[in-house]
Amino acid sequence: GAFGGHWDNTPFASSVNGLIFADYIAASGSTQKSLGLTLNRVVDGKPQFQDNFVTLANRAGFQTWWFSNQGQIGEYDTAIASIAKRADEVYFLKEGNFEADKNTKDEALLDMTAQVLAQEHSQPQLIVLHLMGSHPQACDRTQGKYETFVQSKETSCYLYTMTQTDDLLRKLYDQLRNSGSSFSLVYFSDHGLAFKERGKDVQYLAHDDKYQQNFQVPFMVISSDDKAHRVIKARRSANDF
Repeated sequence: GAFGGHWDNTPFASSVNGLIFADYIAASGSTQKSLGLTLNRVVDGKPQFQDNFVTLANRAGFQTWWFSNQGQIGEYDTAIASIAKRADEVYFLKEGNFEADKNTKDEALLDMTAQVLAQEHSQPQLIVLHLMGSHPQACDRTQGKYETFVQSKETSCYLYTMTQTDDLLRKLYDQLRNSGSSFSLVYFSDHGLAFKERGKDVQYLAHDDKYQQNFQVPFMVISSDDKAHRVIKARRSANDF
Protein backbone atom coordinates (compact mmCIF):
# COMPACT_ATOMS: atom_id res chain seq x y z
CA GLY A 1 0.00 0.00 0.00
CA ALA A 2 0.86 3.67 -0.23
CA PHE A 3 2.08 3.88 3.37
CA GLY A 4 4.36 0.85 3.56
CA GLY A 5 2.00 -2.12 3.93
CA HIS A 6 2.73 -5.40 2.13
CA TRP A 7 -0.63 -5.44 0.36
CA ASP A 8 -1.63 -3.46 -2.72
CA ASN A 9 -4.82 -2.16 -1.09
CA THR A 10 -4.52 1.60 -1.74
CA PRO A 11 -4.47 2.03 -5.54
CA PHE A 12 -5.57 5.68 -5.42
CA ALA A 13 -3.14 6.89 -2.74
CA SER A 14 -0.35 4.88 -4.36
CA SER A 15 -0.64 6.70 -7.68
CA VAL A 16 -2.32 10.11 -7.30
CA ASN A 17 -0.26 13.26 -7.86
CA GLY A 18 0.43 14.69 -4.41
CA LEU A 19 2.59 14.42 -1.29
CA ILE A 20 2.68 11.16 0.68
CA PHE A 21 4.37 11.30 4.09
CA ALA A 22 5.82 7.84 4.74
CA ASP A 23 6.95 8.43 8.34
CA TYR A 24 4.23 10.51 9.99
CA ILE A 25 3.83 10.02 13.75
CA ALA A 26 0.51 10.59 15.54
CA ALA A 27 0.35 12.74 18.68
CA SER A 28 -1.27 9.95 20.70
CA GLY A 29 -2.69 6.43 20.50
CA SER A 30 -6.35 7.45 20.88
CA THR A 31 -8.71 9.77 19.01
CA GLN A 32 -9.48 12.28 21.77
CA LYS A 33 -5.88 12.83 22.87
CA SER A 34 -4.46 12.74 19.36
CA LEU A 35 -6.88 15.18 17.75
CA GLY A 36 -6.85 17.33 20.88
CA LEU A 37 -3.10 17.84 20.44
CA THR A 38 -3.17 17.97 16.62
CA LEU A 39 -6.10 20.29 15.86
CA ASN A 40 -5.96 22.73 18.78
CA ARG A 41 -3.50 25.33 19.98
CA VAL A 42 -1.49 23.63 22.74
CA VAL A 43 -0.21 25.55 25.77
CA ASP A 44 2.00 23.77 28.32
CA GLY A 45 0.95 20.43 26.88
CA LYS A 46 -2.78 21.17 27.20
CA PRO A 47 -5.11 21.65 24.21
CA GLN A 48 -6.95 24.97 24.12
CA PHE A 49 -10.21 23.80 22.58
CA GLN A 50 -11.42 27.34 21.96
CA ASP A 51 -8.42 27.93 19.65
CA ASN A 52 -8.41 25.28 16.95
CA PHE A 53 -8.06 24.98 13.19
CA VAL A 54 -11.82 25.53 12.68
CA THR A 55 -11.92 28.79 14.65
CA LEU A 56 -8.74 29.86 12.80
CA ALA A 57 -10.44 29.19 9.45
CA ASN A 58 -13.55 31.06 10.60
CA ARG A 59 -11.44 34.08 11.48
CA ALA A 60 -9.66 33.86 8.12
CA GLY A 61 -12.96 34.22 6.28
CA PHE A 62 -13.66 30.58 5.40
CA GLN A 63 -17.09 29.03 5.50
CA THR A 64 -16.58 25.89 7.60
CA TRP A 65 -18.33 22.53 7.44
CA TRP A 66 -17.89 19.48 9.68
CA PHE A 67 -19.36 16.17 8.50
CA SER A 68 -18.89 13.25 10.88
CA ASN A 69 -19.47 9.51 10.87
CA GLN A 70 -18.30 9.33 14.47
CA GLY A 71 -20.35 10.05 17.60
CA GLN A 72 -21.15 13.30 19.32
CA ILE A 73 -22.26 12.54 22.88
CA GLY A 74 -20.33 9.49 24.12
CA GLU A 75 -17.45 9.42 26.58
CA TYR A 76 -15.00 9.06 23.68
CA ASP A 77 -16.65 11.62 21.39
CA THR A 78 -17.29 14.84 23.25
CA ALA A 79 -13.93 16.64 23.06
CA ILE A 80 -13.77 16.32 19.27
CA ALA A 81 -17.46 17.19 18.95
CA SER A 82 -16.65 20.44 20.80
CA ILE A 83 -14.21 21.35 18.00
CA ALA A 84 -16.78 20.31 15.40
CA LYS A 85 -19.51 22.47 16.87
CA ARG A 86 -17.43 25.58 16.17
CA ALA A 87 -17.91 25.06 12.43
CA ASP A 88 -20.60 27.07 10.63
CA GLU A 89 -22.44 23.89 9.61
CA VAL A 90 -22.20 20.58 11.49
CA TYR A 91 -23.76 17.23 10.57
CA PHE A 92 -23.37 13.89 12.35
CA LEU A 93 -24.50 10.68 10.66
CA LYS A 94 -24.81 9.08 14.10
CA GLU A 95 -27.37 10.43 16.55
CA GLY A 96 -25.58 9.33 19.72
CA ASN A 97 -22.14 7.93 20.52
CA PHE A 98 -19.88 6.29 17.95
CA GLU A 99 -21.24 2.81 18.73
CA ALA A 100 -24.84 4.02 18.34
CA ASP A 101 -25.24 2.82 14.78
CA LYS A 102 -22.50 0.63 13.39
CA ASN A 103 -24.07 0.61 9.93
CA THR A 104 -23.50 4.25 9.02
CA LYS A 105 -20.96 4.27 6.22
CA ASP A 106 -18.22 6.83 5.65
CA GLU A 107 -19.25 6.99 2.01
CA ALA A 108 -22.56 8.62 3.02
CA LEU A 109 -20.50 11.74 3.85
CA LEU A 110 -19.85 12.17 0.12
CA ASP A 111 -23.52 13.07 -0.42
CA MET A 112 -22.92 16.02 1.91
CA THR A 113 -19.73 17.18 0.18
CA ALA A 114 -21.48 16.91 -3.20
CA GLN A 115 -24.18 19.30 -2.00
CA VAL A 116 -21.63 21.83 -0.74
CA LEU A 117 -19.58 21.69 -3.93
CA ALA A 118 -22.67 22.10 -6.12
CA GLN A 119 -23.41 25.52 -4.56
CA GLU A 120 -21.98 28.87 -5.57
CA HIS A 121 -19.79 30.33 -2.81
CA SER A 122 -18.43 33.81 -2.35
CA GLN A 123 -15.86 32.72 0.25
CA PRO A 124 -13.35 29.86 0.48
CA GLN A 125 -14.61 26.60 1.99
CA LEU A 126 -13.12 24.34 4.67
CA ILE A 127 -14.84 20.93 4.69
CA VAL A 128 -13.89 18.40 7.38
CA LEU A 129 -14.84 14.73 7.10
CA HIS A 130 -14.39 12.68 10.29
CA LEU A 131 -14.38 9.05 9.20
CA MET A 132 -14.78 5.77 11.03
CA GLY A 133 -12.15 4.39 8.64
CA SER A 134 -10.50 1.26 10.08
CA HIS A 135 -11.82 1.70 13.63
CA PRO A 136 -12.45 -1.62 15.44
CA GLN A 137 -14.28 -3.79 14.90
CA ALA A 138 -13.05 -3.78 11.32
CA CYS A 139 -15.66 -6.29 10.13
CA ASP A 140 -18.37 -3.85 11.32
CA ARG A 141 -16.89 -1.31 8.91
CA THR A 142 -16.98 -3.71 5.94
CA GLN A 143 -20.14 -5.70 6.75
CA GLY A 144 -17.86 -8.73 7.02
CA LYS A 145 -16.44 -8.30 3.52
CA TYR A 146 -12.75 -8.65 2.61
CA GLU A 147 -10.70 -9.39 -0.48
CA THR A 148 -7.62 -11.27 0.75
CA PHE A 149 -7.64 -13.59 3.77
CA VAL A 150 -4.72 -12.80 6.07
CA GLN A 151 -4.41 -14.77 9.34
CA SER A 152 -7.93 -14.00 10.66
CA LYS A 153 -11.24 -12.61 9.46
CA GLU A 154 -10.85 -9.42 11.52
CA THR A 155 -7.33 -8.77 10.14
CA SER A 156 -8.64 -9.38 6.62
CA CYS A 157 -11.51 -6.92 7.17
CA TYR A 158 -9.01 -4.41 8.54
CA LEU A 159 -7.00 -4.53 5.31
CA TYR A 160 -10.19 -4.08 3.32
CA THR A 161 -11.20 -1.01 5.38
CA MET A 162 -8.11 0.68 3.94
CA THR A 163 -9.31 -0.11 0.42
CA GLN A 164 -12.71 1.38 1.32
CA THR A 165 -11.11 4.58 2.62
CA ASP A 166 -8.82 4.77 -0.40
CA ASP A 167 -11.88 4.51 -2.67
CA LEU A 168 -13.67 7.22 -0.67
CA LEU A 169 -10.67 9.52 -1.12
CA ARG A 170 -10.68 8.81 -4.86
CA LYS A 171 -14.38 9.73 -5.10
CA LEU A 172 -13.86 12.88 -3.01
CA TYR A 173 -10.90 13.85 -5.22
CA ASP A 174 -13.09 13.41 -8.31
CA GLN A 175 -15.81 15.58 -6.72
CA LEU A 176 -13.27 18.31 -6.00
CA ARG A 177 -11.78 18.16 -9.51
CA ASN A 178 -15.22 18.27 -11.11
CA SER A 179 -16.12 21.35 -9.05
CA GLY A 180 -13.72 23.39 -11.21
CA SER A 181 -12.25 25.17 -8.19
CA SER A 182 -8.68 24.97 -6.92
CA PHE A 183 -8.40 22.77 -3.83
CA SER A 184 -6.16 20.96 -1.38
CA LEU A 185 -7.19 17.66 0.19
CA VAL A 186 -5.43 16.65 3.43
CA TYR A 187 -5.90 13.12 4.78
CA PHE A 188 -4.43 11.64 7.96
CA SER A 189 -5.27 9.10 10.65
CA ASP A 190 -5.40 10.20 14.26
CA HIS A 191 -3.82 6.97 15.57
CA GLY A 192 -2.80 3.46 14.61
CA LEU A 193 -3.74 0.10 16.10
CA ALA A 194 -1.78 -2.81 17.59
CA PHE A 195 -2.08 -6.54 16.96
CA LYS A 196 -3.66 -8.67 19.67
CA GLU A 197 -3.55 -12.49 19.77
CA ARG A 198 -0.91 -12.20 17.07
CA GLY A 199 -0.41 -15.27 14.90
CA LYS A 200 -3.65 -16.90 16.08
CA ASP A 201 -6.81 -17.39 14.05
CA VAL A 202 -8.55 -14.82 16.28
CA GLN A 203 -5.86 -12.18 15.60
CA TYR A 204 -7.29 -8.64 15.67
CA LEU A 205 -6.23 -5.01 16.05
CA ALA A 206 -7.09 -2.67 18.90
CA HIS A 207 -6.19 0.63 20.55
CA ASP A 208 -2.99 0.70 22.55
CA ASP A 209 -0.16 3.09 23.35
CA LYS A 210 2.70 0.64 23.99
CA TYR A 211 3.86 -0.04 20.45
CA GLN A 212 5.33 1.89 17.55
CA GLN A 213 2.50 0.90 15.21
CA ASN A 214 0.01 2.74 17.46
CA PHE A 215 1.63 5.99 16.31
CA GLN A 216 2.58 5.25 12.68
CA VAL A 217 -0.19 6.71 10.55
CA PRO A 218 -0.85 7.81 6.96
CA PHE A 219 -0.67 11.47 6.01
CA MET A 220 -1.05 12.92 2.54
CA VAL A 221 -1.70 16.28 0.89
CA ILE A 222 -3.20 16.42 -2.61
CA SER A 223 -3.65 19.74 -4.41
CA SER A 224 -5.33 20.59 -7.70
CA ASP A 225 -2.03 21.82 -9.18
CA ASP A 226 0.12 18.82 -8.16
CA LYS A 227 2.07 17.43 -11.12
CA ALA A 228 3.78 14.39 -9.58
CA HIS A 229 3.41 11.64 -6.96
CA ARG A 230 6.04 12.39 -4.33
CA VAL A 231 6.94 10.44 -1.19
CA ILE A 232 8.48 12.29 1.77
CA LYS A 233 10.53 9.84 3.85
CA ALA A 234 11.69 12.31 6.51
CA ARG A 235 9.88 11.89 9.82
CA ARG A 236 7.09 14.35 10.61
CA SER A 237 5.09 14.73 13.84
CA ALA A 238 1.40 15.46 14.29
CA ASN A 239 2.45 17.79 17.12
CA ASP A 240 3.64 20.14 14.35
CA PHE A 241 0.45 19.88 12.30
